[in-house]
Amino acid sequence: MTFKKDPFEFEEIPDYALQPAKEADEYNFHYVPRGATGRFDPAAYEKVLHDSVMQAAESEEQSEMLDIQADDASRGFGEPAEGVFAPAQEEAPLAAYADSIRAEEMDSAEAEEVKADFVEAEDADLTEETEAVNAAPEEEVEEVSADLEEAEEVSADLEEAEEVSVDLEAAEKVSAELAEAEESKIDFAAAAPAFSKSSTPRPPFQPAFVPKTVPPKIVPTAGSPMSSKLKLVDMRKKDPVRMTIEEDILVPDVKPDLASILAMDGKIKLSEREIHTAQADGDRIRVSGDLILQTLYVPEHMVDGEPIVAIESRIPFKNDMEMKAAPHSDLAITPNIESIDFTIVNERKFRVRAAAVFGVKEYSNVDVEVFEGVRDEEVQMLKEKINLTDVALRKTEAFEIKDDFVLKENMPEILKVLKYDATVVENHKQVTKEKAVINASVYCNVMYLGAEEDSEASKAEDNAAEPERGAVPVLYQGKTEFTQFIRLDGDYNPGDQNPAGSKVNFNVTSLNLTAKEDGNGKKNLFGLDMNVDTGLELYKTLEKEVVTDVYHHKKDVLLETDEIGAMALSGSGVAEISAREIVNIPERYGNVDKVVFLSGNVGEKKSFIDQSKSVVEGTITVNLICTSADNKKTAFNVTQDIPFRSSMEIPGITPEMTADHDIVLKELWFDKINNKQIEVNAGILVNTAVSSQQKHQLVKNISLMERPEDDSPLPGIVLYIARPGDTIWKIAKKYRTPIDEIKKVNEIELGKEIKPGTKLLIVAKNQ
Repeated sequence: MTFKKDPFEFEEIPDYALQPAKEADEYNFHYVPRGATGRFDPAAYEKVLHDSVMQAAESEEQSEMLDIQADDASRGFGEPAEGVFAPAQEEAPLAAYADSIRAEEMDSAEAEEVKADFVEAEDADLTEETEAVNAAPEEEVEEVSADLEEAEEVSADLEEAEEVSVDLEAAEKVSAELAEAEESKIDFAAAAPAFSKSSTPRPPFQPAFVPKTVPPKIVPTAGSPMSSKLKLVDMRKKDPVRMTIEEDILVPDVKPDLASILAMDGKIKLSEREIHTAQADGDRIRVSGDLILQTLYVPEHMVDGEPIVAIESRIPFKNDMEMKAAPHSDLAITPNIESIDFTIVNERKFRVRAAAVFGVKEYSNVDVEVFEGVRDEEVQMLKEKINLTDVALRKTEAFEIKDDFVLKENMPEILKVLKYDATVVENHKQVTKEKAVINASVYCNVMYLGAEEDSEASKAEDNAAEPERGAVPVLYQGKTEFTQFIRLDGDYNPGDQNPAGSKVNFNVTSLNLTAKEDGNGKKNLFGLDMNVDTGLELYKTLEKEVVTDVYHHKKDVLLETDEIGAMALSGSGVAEISAREIVNIPERYGNVDKVVFLSGNVGEKKSFIDQSKSVVEGTITVNLICTSADNKKTAFNVTQDIPFRSSMEIPGITPEMTADHDIVLKELWFDKINNKQIEVNAGILVNTAVSSQQKHQLVKNISLMERPEDDSPLPGIVLYIARPGDTIWKIAKKYRTPIDEIKKVNEIELGKEIKPGTKLLIVAKNQ
């Protein structure tokens, strides 16, 4: 008799349940790891049998189980009632019975009848857990013939099961009986429902045996790793921070009431221009300082013959900025005033609202351990040359400038200085190993009250009936030069590394301008006394060969990488441009007598890189203070925006790079065309540096991992056809063979890569 499985009626019965039982002496009572020949993992068997036995123990109707099984045997191994599973005997194991009774077809009516008979059964107490497993190769299914005598023998065995007391140790022993069945492909998930169905909640399953996966063994490198230090100072431009300073200013008691404001200029003096961050990552920095304002206004009534009055005010401020910075980095802050708005509250008070922007540059130390190889290990390394720009030196030294400006001929004598400003502009520099020589110019604009000609005669004739107009505002423009030496003490040698350029910046810390007498006792001199902090930055290009990938011809490699980001300066240059604009005087001011002061403020609008050119566009806001030719009219001011554009060609730059511009208003001058038009000219100095932020993944450390013993080796000789995107490194790493071997065997020239379709003969080095 041959047992066959009907695939349409018994789809959920697994194949192993239809296989004949094995004798007890065929079992191997020792666990064998999965993967060995003829062995398998019993954990799934234990779960199936565990669930079945637990439900059988919970049922109180187990007493009729033997009668039902005998009835099944008399009918020719009919399918047992649901939930029944008998303990195994030495002559006929329980698993063999399960395999036999499930091989016979049974319709639904018979299944219901058996189930009803089983419910009526009593006095069966199987309270202990029973586990059994049986699996036989599929090849033996058709060779076994189950006849009636075997059924009667099984029935007899089952009748004795009532007297058997099965404890947990015996059940575990039965579950340990395993057969050699590597070819048997058993679906335990499908088999489980056929053995057990119950509405009673099941306890969590704890298998007796859980196979463990042994992780690959990681071993330290046999030789000592080789590395070098990469140290540099990286500079990054942070997003600018904007702040609004608003304050009410009172006119001093000694000053006359104001009628209108002619001009208002301001400068920001910081308490600290460089802030050192703490050890932990910070997100807030505190900036404090003073806004120094110079205000010129027209009084309601002239006092002491002064048609224009000057006020200097100081407004303190303090602000906490949101700023992400690396630990122990330095933040250099450069303030600038974008605009100043004012409103007259009354004749003794006016309100100021200034918009300030703070440019921030971060200087951080980059200290990286660069992996260079392993002694006594044949590792293949992919190396790459990277270029980084190092801020090799940063130094600031103070310089004091004292000079005298002599008035030009036909200029009136100085009575009082009203307003002045000074701009420092670099002319040229020279850097050697010992020192840096910097030459610069100071441009001064001064507005003063000059003694009006024949004023004494006018006083005598008029008999001083009214306040005399004994002073007139006058504009003076002067220039002086200075040369400063900054000692380097051998810290920077232009010949040691590739020089990448240098940069100079000036910060006027104090400025005083006073009227002085000449040898004739007349005040025809301006005494200049100013202090300047000169900052010098020197850059150099570092070329470093770094390892970006590693493999070993026999061992697997675990890599630890470290990402570094640093500035790469691509080029720099200085351009001097000029801008010109004609200013039309509004009709309400009448005709212009003369210009008594002019000042300007640079505003950058946008910058971009067009192919190999760095382009910057912006405006210069110029303010002109003029006197009217009509004696009945007072002085007035006119504001005009002058656009400018600078285009500088720098080889090697690309649109993805970033351009940093320092724009300085070098000087302003004017020409009076007529009483209604004034031509204003501006000299602008644009210092440009183009850079990019480079990020590189460097190999920091490696660990070698032993390959499994059963890992099949790669082929010894391979004929490989290159595909698009292939490189010699990728192919060599794939077949674990040195690059030099591939180049040597295939006669590939040094430095050349392969093309798609190239045929390569690869001799793998995997032994």
